[in-house]
Amino acid sequence: MEHFTSRLKALIIDAIIVTLFVAFVDNILYIVLSTVKNQTLLAWYPTIVLIIVTMLYFTIFEAKTNKTLGKKVTHLYVSDEDGYMSYPKAFIRNLTKIFWVPLILDVILGKLFNCPSRLFDKIAGTDVYSDIELEQI
Repeated sequence: MEHFTSRLKALIIDAIIVTLFVAFVDNILYIVLSTVKNQTLLAWYPTIVLIIVTMLYFTIFEAKTNKTLGKKVTHLYVSDEDGYMSYPKAFIRNLTKIFWVPLILDVILGKLFNCPSRLFDKIAGTDVYSDIELEQI
């Protein structure tokens, strides 16, 4: 697994950013939703917010700039073989980042199936490269 420690550092940075943003949105929504008195909505909105914020963060940043804030700090970028990144590819490769268990399984399955990195990177046709590799091209 190339760039494993850099990718792990980038993921930790991104997880902190997403967690802070999710907490902010959750707290604002709680104020609004607590007046509704719908127990089902109150029980599920944190999970829904987590899914939406996580997918929007990773998909938008990677599709627009090929980097999340964590990747920017660790000098990594994500793209397909042609150097292009689309919204569908970014969305697919980040599906397992919503919760920890699927992400761990994604990494393990990637290793078992001899993928260059994660299984969902292979499914999306993408991989993570260092900025140094980009400069050498």
